[in-house]
Amino acid sequence: MTMYNGEVDPYHPGDGYYECVECGARGETNGVCGNCGSDALVNIAVPRE
Repeated sequence: MTMYNGEVDPYHPGDGYYECVECGARGETNGVCGNCGSDALVNIAVPRE
């Protein structure tokens, strides 16, 4: 599939994209989950070749 005039993968490992271990919510900030208040967030932005 070819995408025209757009980014194929907008996430970069330097940006940081986090997922809450407790509820699965995703966001761009590290610290506390805005959905459930848990502090168990993991960075899911990984380098891809």
